[in-house]
Amino acid sequence: MEKRRYYEIVRDLVLKRLKSGELSPGDKLPSERKLSDELNLNRNTVRHALLLLQREGRIFRLERRGWYVNPIRLVYNPANHVNFARLAESQDRDASWTTSDNGIVMVDGNIDAGDDEGFAEGTPVYEMENVFSLDGQKVAYTLNYLHAERLEGIVPKTRDRAMTQVVQEEYGFPLAQRDLLIRPQLLSREVATALDIAHGSPGIYIRRIKTDGNDGVLTVEHEYWRYDAIELRVSH
Repeated sequence: MEKRRYYEIVRDLVLKRLKSGELSPGDKLPSERKLSDELNLNRNTVRHALLLLQREGRIFRLERRGWYVNPIRLVYNPANHVNFARLAESQDRDASWTTSDNGIVMVDGNIDAGDDEGFAEGTPVYEMENVFSLDGQKVAYTLNYLHAERLEGIVPKTRDRAMTQVVQEEYGFPLAQRDLLIRPQLLSREVATALDIAHGSPGIYIRRIKTDGNDGVLTVEHEYWRYDAIELRVSH
């Protein structure tokens, strides 16, 4: 009981600074050592309080960089096609992303794009990775497979435009979302490293299968979001 009282001193201090505006979304918190010295508490107590605030979705930790105030969540309707740049702009956020072209692979049992995932075995697909950032903070990692014959040469075109926008404008396909899967999960080491967060951090996984409107699969998309970066809302 005594220990709980001590770590709540740290929690209350951070909450007070959030409420007063002394700490704003995206700001870096004082280091654990500085908080320990300021409050005359040991670092284990400070760390316990910060982990509690993280579980409450108020702060997050970047590997080797420290603790930060959670940014305002991006409101996101997963049932719709997502143009990340336009969605962010509509909520007064600054969006950016990186694109990695892993070349063409053939769909087989070793990649999450065949069977019930969408593509027939043996289909040539582009493998593309993205890391999405909001206001300079990494919030999502995506691994996408795109039909290499029907969307020939698409990857470089997505470096400054959303993939859905490129498919519609450059290739003339009216994308239709055939299957949507959403589940919470702990993020793998690969994903966590890409987002600069700790391995095993909680996240939200979204898988989309998109077609040309006639059940011909064009993309299989895997999204991994920091759990504290988005708010899912589905409206009719």
